[in-house]
Amino acid sequence: MAGRPADALVAAVFTGIAVLLRLSQPLPDGAGPSAAVMVPLVGACLPLVWRRSRPGPVLAATAACYLAGELLDPAGDNAQSVFLACYSVARHTPAPRSLLAPVALTATLVAPEAAGGRLNVFSSADTAIPLGLADYLVAAALAAAVWLLGASRRRLYADAARLRDLAERLRAEQRVSARRAVAAERARIARDLHDLVAHHVSAIALQAHAVTAVLPEDTRAAGQGVAAISEAADTALDEMRGLVRLLADPTPDSGAAPLPQPSLRHLERLTGESGAAGCPVTLTVTGPVAELPPAVQVSAYRVVQEALSNVRKHAGAVPVRVGLACREGRLTVTVENAAPAPDRCPMPGSGLGLIGMRERTALFGGTLRAEPVPDGGWRVVATFRPQDGGPYVLAEGAYGPEECR
Repeated sequence: MAGRPADALVAAVFTGIAVLLRLSQPLPDGAGPSAAVMVPLVGACLPLVWRRSRPGPVLAATAACYLAGELLDPAGDNAQSVFLACYSVARHTPAPRSLLAPVALTATLVAPEAAGGRLNVFSSADTAIPLGLADYLVAAALAAAVWLLGASRRRLYADAARLRDLAERLRAEQRVSARRAVAAERARIARDLHDLVAHHVSAIALQAHAVTAVLPEDTRAAGQGVAAISEAADTALDEMRGLVRLLADPTPDSGAAPLPQPSLRHLERLTGESGAAGCPVTLTVTGPVAELPPAVQVSAYRVVQEALSNVRKHAGAVPVRVGLACREGRLTVTVENAAPAPDRCPMPGSGLGLIGMRERTALFGGTLRAEPVPDGGWRVVATFRPQDGGPYVLAEGAYGPEECR
């Protein structure tokens, strides 16, 4: 329970305590009717209901009722309400303005005692004690302690709120960074597929011209050309669907000649470069990997490339095992490295590389798993699978940045 209901309960408890304490003692002579004595006690407690929303006026009302009670009934004492009101001002009001609260509390405690020549707050009603410097110092110290307690609580809650806000902004920035990384990777994949589709379209055009040239003289050769056109068109259509689904930025090409696209045939060169950098690679290939669609080979090549880069960044010069297994059209790429040296200081990573690998596998309905191995190394397993045993098509797979390395 918090807020107004809790404050109403506090006010009721304080009222009950003040009334019971006063009823436990006889009324002094000349104090007036008991109802008149109880009014200031109750009046000093009821404003506490608004101590969070209106702490300043609550302190003023509580102090006024306390002073009125001291005039009507010197034996009565309800200082606890004034203390709580001072605490509420320090807790819910900024420091420059709340500094008036301990001054007001000190004056409230000292004023009736100084006027009456005794200090009821610290002694019984029947004992007269002349006020001295120590009494003023004690009252000021109590007021300062109450204010410090409220101000420290305010500072604690303000720091917690700032930390929550900072954490939320960091999470929002991480989500934005992840989306930007995905968008950039999709654009890069789109460029890869663009070159492949352009290759097939140009092949179709060449075959069509050849069929036109030989059709009047050699129908058999023309038929073979038409079959080649049909096969190239089917492949281009599949990859064009992937290109459209990527929704890449339709920036026109710069006109430069396209670079040769990598494929799984270039893995030996890639592993050789990694070995020259100090990471000896053992490459194992099982199954008809060369028969996979070019787009799948490009994505698998990029996954191996990024995984080897992560090994060099995080583990250093350690042996690496790269395995490719193709069975029933399903390609599994495994990159596993040995444990790094004990004194190895890994380079900091952003985790965006793993997002890119995950996006490349999700492009073809696959999955990516990155996990440590028992010997202290790291394993990345990417699976590319066709849908329902058919050809590879683009899948709208979601990625999960929680495993970013």
